[in-house]
Order: sequence, then structure tokens, then C-alpha cells
Amino acid sequence: MPSVTLKPLSEQVVVITGATSGIGLATARMAAQQGAAVVIAARNEEALNALADEIRSKGGRAEPVVADVADMAQMEAISEAAIRVFGGFDSWCNNAAVAIYGELEDVPLEDQRRLFDVNYWGVVHGTLVAARHLKGKGGAIVNTGSVLSDRAMALQGAYSAAKFAVKGVTESFRTEFDAEGYPISLTLVKPGPIDTPYMEHARNLMGTPGTRNPPPSYHPRVVARAILYACETPVRDLVVGGGGWMIPALGRLAPKLTDLMMSKIAKPSQSSDQPGREERRDNLYEPKEDLAETSSLSGPPPRRTSFLLEAQMNPLGPAGLMLGAAALLAGAAVGMYTMRRPKPLPQRLSDRAWRLGRSLADEARHGIGSLGHEAGRIAHRARGYADHAEREARPLLRRARKESERFADRARRYASSFYDDARERGEDLYEGARDRGRSLYRDARGRGEDAYEDVRDQGWGLFKRARADGREAYEDTRDRGWSLFGHARDRGEDAYEDARDRGWHLFKRARADGHEAYEDARDRGWSLFGRARHEAEKRGRHAVHEGESLLDRVNAFLKSRL
Repeated sequence: MPSVTLKPLSEQVVVITGATSGIGLATARMAAQQGAAVVIAARNEEALNALADEIRSKGGRAEPVVADVADMAQMEAISEAAIRVFGGFDSWCNNAAVAIYGELEDVPLEDQRRLFDVNYWGVVHGTLVAARHLKGKGGAIVNTGSVLSDRAMALQGAYSAAKFAVKGVTESFRTEFDAEGYPISLTLVKPGPIDTPYMEHARNLMGTPGTRNPPPSYHPRVVARAILYACETPVRDLVVGGGGWMIPALGRLAPKLTDLMMSKIAKPSQSSDQPGREERRDNLYEPKEDLAETSSLSGPPPRRTSFLLEAQMNPLGPAGLMLGAAALLAGAAVGMYTMRRPKPLPQRLSDRAWRLGRSLADEARHGIGSLGHEAGRIAHRARGYADHAEREARPLLRRARKESERFADRARRYASSFYDDARERGEDLYEGARDRGRSLYRDARGRGEDAYEDVRDQGWGLFKRARADGREAYEDTRDRGWSLFGHARDRGEDAYEDARDRGWHLFKRARADGHEAYEDARDRGWSLFGRARHEAEKRGRHAVHEGESLLDRVNAFLKSRL
């Protein structure tokens, strides 16, 4: 396995997909607070720009990139932006995901494909793009999986299947990176139920008003701590939340019982009468309202620490020691159970050797005669050796059992003492936090009431002043309006009378001109008519004369011929 060295987070450039909501949003804010430069990617451009402005206003460095992780070209654009703005990146966190609640036969296939495009192919795209940049310089890739990759959850079948695929492809990438000698740390973070807008963003096909997480749920900042820890520390897997870890563990020990239990609690534990914020509902194909780390649903407050996660990140700390003590207790219990079996292990081995020897002896005796006697002698010798081993092992077994019982008792006392101490400290911290909270609440309430009364008084004063100013402005405007209206009416009446007089004058002139033109045209017409009639009569007479003359010539010609 290649040696992997990771930079401190304050010196890193971290790429985070799905950065505008839930775990991704908490991770981006926490990374920026710890000094890392962040390249934040999501589909919601407005929310991305708002988050980048928020980080920059606090002195951080952020570069927003609008991208859908289902598209390989858009994922490559994220890497190009990181290289262009920050010269590269050191950690890449594949976090974007969508969800669907409902029975598999009720979920359309196109919706299931869309979920896989985001939840599975988004991780594949991101890992491929990140590996191209990191295989030469080294760095970390962190994939956000789920405890549902170890045990599927009814009514989240497509989501569980995608997380199973994410777990498989992460393990495949890890072994291939090791084989190639890439200095890349690849971590799979498996959260349990987390109080994010996941439930409100999910597509709900259960026929219920809303959805919810099976309890207990954890705050998304607990997962953000695990992701950023993996950016600094090479680690294989991190599980967040002991409640989510117990179900897969129970499934391995009693699968049929777990199936029965899951079938009974699936619908009640995941359905709710609260639909949540309508603006966030169903972001399978289009982004919806973002910039919230936790959901808007009511219920018990999410847990802000995970004992199991603390034990994984700090094995030598209190959480790790308590987890180790629990493991030792479990081992001691198994050992005691094993030693109390009806037949100890040496005796079982001797019996097995005796049966094998007898079988070989019988086969040899019936087969080749002389060898059977030798095999029987060897079997008898083996039985003797086994009996001797059993006699030698018995005091050792008794001693081991006593030592195990003594160690188990010591571990139990240590764990009980540690638990009592932790409980007392927790009660003290709780009471202190409760008192401080009540004091802060009373102080805030008093300050809020004072501020409210002050704002109310200022508001009434401004309202009265505005009302008085408004009345004066209204009366002044009304008087000016009436004055302008009267002036305009007077000017309009004068203009109307002037236009009417000019119109009548022009009409009379036009009528007189028309009469003159009519009479002139009539006279000219009658004159032309008389001239034309006279000319026509003259031409008629001439034509009659010419005709009569022609007729006389024709008659004379005819007479001369006859």
C-alpha cells in the first residue's frame, strides 16, 4: 500500500459537491472556518452564490460552480475551476445525493435511473475526475455513503441499492489505487439517520403527508467532522451514529429476525404527518429551496456527538477505551461460553482423531490386511496422545477461565466506574448548560421585549408623522389638482370656441367657393355641349349631302350601262 501524507486542513483546497444543503453545507462552512479554501458545487446557482458570499464575508475563500454531478462534463468543469482559481485541490468530497420514499413497484423506473445517475454515477464521476488530479501529487477522496449500504431499508429501496453500489465501487477504486501505487486516501463515510432537509427534498410516493428519519438522528455537523477528519487522516471507513450501526450488526447476527422487524417498523418510522416546507419538496430533477443544514420538521433535537465516531477518530480517548472495554467484555463472554461447552476443544480434537483413525484402520484392515493392524496401532497411539494433551490442557483451561472471569470482572467494574463518572459529568454539564440557557433566554427575552417596545414606539411616531405629512401632502395635491383642472377647463373652453368659429368660417368660405366653381363648371359644360351639338349637326348634314351625291352617281352609272 503506498504511503499517503495529507496536509493540515488549513493548508488545503477542498472540493465539496452537494454543498448548498445538509451535510454538504455544514462541511463547507466548517472547512472554511478551519482555514481551508473551498470549491462548492451544486445545482442551485442562487444558493451557491449566497453561500460563497457568506464565506467570503467571514474572511474565507470560496469558488462556486453550478454543476449536476450526473453529468461528467460538468464534474470536469469543477476540477477546471479549482485549478484555475486555486491552482488545484487537495481533497474531493462526493456528497451530492437525492432520495425517493416508496415501495419499489410504485417508483417509476425513470425516477430510479435518475437517483442512480446522481447517487452512484455522481460518485463515480467525481472519483475519476479527482484521481486524475491527485494521483501525481497525493490527496484524499471522501465518499458519503450510508449505513443503508450494509442493510437495506424498506421504502428506500432505490436509495439503499445506490448506496450498496457506492460501497462496492469505493472498495474497487481503493484496491486499484493501491495496485497502481497512487498516493490517494479513499474513505467511505457511512452516516446513520441525519437531521437534514433530506426528508423534505425527497420524492414521497408513500401516500403520506410527509417523511421523517427513524430515531435517533444526528446533527449534520457530526458527519461534517468525520468528512474533514478523513481529509486530514488516511482512514478506510467511518460510521456516524451508533443507532444506525446497530441495525446492520443485528442483520448479520439474525437476518430473518431483522427482516421481520424492518417490515413492521418501516412505514411508521419513516412516515410523518408533517409535510415540511413546500418550497423544499421534491428536488429529484430540479433544485429547490436550499441553504439549510437541518430540516424544518419538529421533533427531538438532533444529537451533536456520536460516541461511535469519537471512538473511531480517537481510539485512545475515553470513547475508544469504553468501546474497547465493551469489546473485551463481549470477548470474555464468548470465551466463557466456549469453555463451558460439554466437551473442551482438546477432547473434541481427540475424538475426531480417534474416529478418523478407526475409519482408516477399518478400511485398511478390510483392504490389505497387515497395514490395517499398523493403522489401528497408530490410531491407538493417537488416542493416547490426545488423552495426554487433554490432561495437560485441563489445568490450562481452568486457569484461562479464571483469568478471563477475573479480567471480565475488572473490565466490568472499570466500565461501570467510567460510566458513573461520565453520567455525573454529563448531568453537571447538562445542569450548567440548562442554567446558562435559561439565563440567556431570560436575558434575551428581556432585551427582546425592550427592543420590541422601543421599535413599537419609534414605529408609532413614524406612523403618526407619516400620516400627518400624508394628509398635508394630500390636501396640497388636491388643491393644486383642482386649480390645474379649472385652468385647463378654461383654456379648453376658449380653444373649443376659437376652433368652432374658425371651422364655421372655413366652412362658409368653402361653401361659397364651391358654389362659384359649380356655376362656372356648369356654364362651361353647357357651352361645350352647344358647340358639340352644332358641330354634330353640321357633320350630319354634310354626310347626307355626300350620300345623296354618291347615290345620284351610282344611278347615272347604272343607267349608262343599261
